[in-house]
Amino acid sequence: MTRTLYLERPTFWTETSDPEAWFRALDVLDAKPPEAGSPRAVAGRALVGVISRRGALGLFGLAEGRLPGVGLVTRSAEGRWAVSDEAQVLLRRWKEAPTRGTELLAAFLVRESVWLRLLLLRLERREWELHGWSKVRSTSTGLRAGTSLLLHEHAEPARWFSGLEQQTSARWLARAGCDSLAYAPDVLSRKRSKDNLSLTPLTAPLLLIESVGWLSRTGVLALPNELLADLTGTATPAQALTDLTSGHADLRGFVAAEPVLRELLATFGATPGDEAFARWMDALVDEASKRGALELLAVEPGQARHGRGLFADPTKKLVRWVVHSEFNETFQNAWRALEPPRELTR
Repeated sequence: MTRTLYLERPTFWTETSDPEAWFRALDVLDAKPPEAGSPRAVAGRALVGVISRRGALGLFGLAEGRLPGVGLVTRSAEGRWAVSDEAQVLLRRWKEAPTRGTELLAAFLVRESVWLRLLLLRLERREWELHGWSKVRSTSTGLRAGTSLLLHEHAEPARWFSGLEQQTSARWLARAGCDSLAYAPDVLSRKRSKDNLSLTPLTAPLLLIESVGWLSRTGVLALPNELLADLTGTATPAQALTDLTSGHADLRGFVAAEPVLRELLATFGATPGDEAFARWMDALVDEASKRGALELLAVEPGQARHGRGLFADPTKKLVRWVVHSEFNETFQNAWRALEPPRELTR
């Protein structure tokens, strides 16, 4: 049965030149006990006077098959929202050095924002074009499809994601256990207002990318090599796992092995069922460990949301590891483990 991940409209901080609004909101949420309810309800209760509700929605991750934002705030199995481990690391880095914090936020969005990845990929492929960015960046108008953002191909909203579902959304599809992407049913039907479907909110992350030096004042992209490789799907398995580990590590450097490896596999286009994934994970980690391609520094038990653990060992759900270049070969070797085991014949 096909499961669909439903996207909400793109939403970021509403004062386009103030990405730190998200850090201030995360700081408030981090100091509060986890809250239950819809993202809109949680934002309405916890962030009044801190950030607009519209700007806050972009912080939230998966909720009942819908993706309202980028996942800096995540929901537990018990239905309570709290700042994610990765967001806590970003928040700490921002407090230590605000400029570095905003750069790390920019990198996070390039990896995790489905909407920003869509825009950047279309720009890289020259199917969309920033027109007059030097003027757009200095006014309050923002991006406008057809004027400051020229849609040479895939101009209709129904075709924006055509052919790019995996490159924009593979990690989120894996997290949600879904295999297709669509707009939430009511998004296209909303009347023109602050909540209608529009690419204008992407002005905010584009200005952030410019502020850290990855977009010129004339609208020319210059993403760092590792982010460009992640975006375009040319990253090696070793690099991709290193980046995922860095992006999801908690303050002590631990990551949940199963979710990270599921995302790694999804990055390369595979989202197998639980049985096939378990075979693949065990085969990969076994060979990578024996060959020194994956250096395990420490393991710890975790929670149910952290998955099965290495070799289904509940004491090895959280790991600290170092990925070496030899991992590329072991990753390729492990593909065969995704195939159903052959029955023995007499």
